[in-house]
Amino acid sequence: MISKKKVNKIEIYYFSGSGNSLKVARDLAEKLKGKLISVASVMNRERITTDADIIGFVFPLYDFKPPLTIMDVVPKFKKIDTKYIFAVCTYGLAPSHSLKHLNKIIQSCGGCLSAGFAVRMPHNGIGSIKNNDKKNQSMYEAWKNKLETISSYIKAGKTGRIEASSPVFSFLNPRALKRLPSAIKFIMHLLLKGIKSLDFTSDEKCNGCGICEKICQAKNITMVDNKPKWAKNCLGCFACLHWCPKQAISLGGYNMDIAFYHHPDVKLSDMVR
Repeated sequence: MISKKKVNKIEIYYFSGSGNSLKVARDLAEKLKGKLISVASVMNRERITTDADIIGFVFPLYDFKPPLTIMDVVPKFKKIDTKYIFAVCTYGLAPSHSLKHLNKIIQSCGGCLSAGFAVRMPHNGIGSIKNNDKKNQSMYEAWKNKLETISSYIKAGKTGRIEASSPVFSFLNPRALKRLPSAIKFIMHLLLKGIKSLDFTSDEKCNGCGICEKICQAKNITMVDNKPKWAKNCLGCFACLHWCPKQAISLGGYNMDIAFYHHPDVKLSDMVR
């Protein structure tokens, strides 16, 4: 339990490409009166020292797992065994056992995940072209309700709740099955043309604005002859694709049924900052 004898200092570390996780992290920071910190701002440090009593991690899921960025950053925290740690993952299809996997990493560092929550947000990967505004809005409304549940749980210092879904359900739930044709198309493309054929590229709609370079948290994009050029340090967040104002970025120039999307309450300036 969290000590009630003092006001606990809270820091919330977030990683976000489409803005979904930034929205969740920002709402939690406001509710809990915590400090909001981008993972990108600390991921290159060798060690992370903090006097916060409570540390939160907010991130999207990639292939039903936490991003490598999160898994790399967590072990860098000093004295993690003395912290109350919570995590919130945003997901489009299913949370699977992602938070339990994160807990194993924290435990290997001597700490423990005190609480873990899963928040459904609009899917923005392969097959997201099937999204619709009505369903997206229902997820935004559901988050407002869950915000109260999560913040109350953390304020009370409760422990033990780690949300998950069956691995079988993750692959066979209606949302995943609906996107199966897109997944099959993606797999067939990989088998026939290889992974290099799906490197990020820009087409003739690109106007050289440089937003992709500014928004890349890994500094993996540089503008060459007024066109973006990707290096080999991609984090897989798709921020460059989703925030391109001309929708000029794609995976190798192929249609992978990915909808251009970012959270309506998050601005470009929020992401670039």
